[in-house]
Amino acid sequence: MNPFNPERTVSERLIDFVRQQQRAGVPPDVRHEALRLLVNQLKASVAATTHPAVQILHGWARETPPGGAAGSASVLWFGTATTPAQAAVVNGALFEVLDFNDTYIPTFMHATSGVLPAALALAESQGCSGRALLDALALGIECELACATVLMPTGYHRGFVPGGLVGAIGGAMACGLLGGLDDTPLRNALGLAMTSAFGTYESVGSMGLPYIMGMVARSGYTAYDLARRGLDAPRTAFEGEKGMLPSYSNEPHDKIGPTLETLGKDWRIFGQSYKTVPTETITHAPIDCVMQLLPLAAGRTVERLRFSVAPIVTRIADERRARFGLPSSELTARFDTRYCAAAAWLRGRFTLDEMREPAYTDAAILALRERVDLLPDEGFATFDGCALEVVFTDGSTLATRVPDFLGSPGNRLSDAQLSQVFRNAAQGLLPDGQVEALLRSAWSLHEAPSLAPLVSLARLA
Repeated sequence: MNPFNPERTVSERLIDFVRQQQRAGVPPDVRHEALRLLVNQLKASVAATTHPAVQILHGWARETPPGGAAGSASVLWFGTATTPAQAAVVNGALFEVLDFNDTYIPTFMHATSGVLPAALALAESQGCSGRALLDALALGIECELACATVLMPTGYHRGFVPGGLVGAIGGAMACGLLGGLDDTPLRNALGLAMTSAFGTYESVGSMGLPYIMGMVARSGYTAYDLARRGLDAPRTAFEGEKGMLPSYSNEPHDKIGPTLETLGKDWRIFGQSYKTVPTETITHAPIDCVMQLLPLAAGRTVERLRFSVAPIVTRIADERRARFGLPSSELTARFDTRYCAAAAWLRGRFTLDEMREPAYTDAAILALRERVDLLPDEGFATFDGCALEVVFTDGSTLATRVPDFLGSPGNRLSDAQLSQVFRNAAQGLLPDGQVEALLRSAWSLHEAPSLAPLVSLARLA
């Protein structure tokens, strides 16, 4: 069989999977996990409206008239009505910019930021039910993660943002399901998303990364919108001789079959990690260790913080330190694991304030940052866990080990805990009554005939 032109292409096999799920019904626990991811994105974005990147993108979107209320969609938290495509851009950036979203650690990606904004924009503009949105979101994410599983890890190591490559695939699939596309236009929507994938990790530490995820969300929506109008795309957009797989990755073609065969059996959506603090995923286990040992320090002065971490964590952190030097902005501080650990130790917490001035210019935090060691340990295969030894100036030590940080698949956040993280994120931004009403609306979205009540509550005063 020609691997570049198989009898059933990746796009067609993804459509086979979603059609089977439509016939059988999306499993309730899968739909609920999609709902959890939506609540998580509300938490990730509520404090993001003042970020300069979001302000710039929001101003840009407001210059585009919505074209009639019936076809408009909302920018969350601002309450701005604009076109669905423009809403997808700004909401994608809102979800991404604070790095407070979900992570699928096996493929190094934020899976929801590129899919939910596209699906949300279409569902709102078309008056879809909450259940329809959640089912489409779940299936879009599952298809996105399957494609990412094929492309990674070499796609990541080559410098591509995994969500940038595959987020529009999930968005196009979710929108295609919400819009009722038949198989051929749906395949074209996926093909358009695959042939327009983009995003490099050189963007980390700049406004370029939230821009990428905003444009990825728009790409998924636009791929659907153009495919429904008749624009076509190659059926072999993923595995073709010059398709996604050989262009963005060094993975073999024979990885496709076993990966796609797991669809509907081993749901990758349950492998998401939820963040309890607003920083990148590799920092979460170190911060958990800090918070465990800090109450036991009893006023002693730290000589060194010695973390044992997965080797890839050391490589990533060292590359970031070489690129950025000292933190110079909220964006560079967030991607400095040593800084984050030092700030958590000295401030006794880790919130958005630890990402901002005066924290990232604090001389004491920066001095401790220089005494943070990230020691590669093959005993940690992924970002989920690490160990910490604190050495004090009096020669005493403390030690702990976190096999799975809170929010990872091995140490899951409950719905109640996730709600509390949202409350914490919204504190001072929304009245308590609005917070509770928003949570009630969100957790009952699967029963809602439309998104209007939720969207109306997701608005800052």
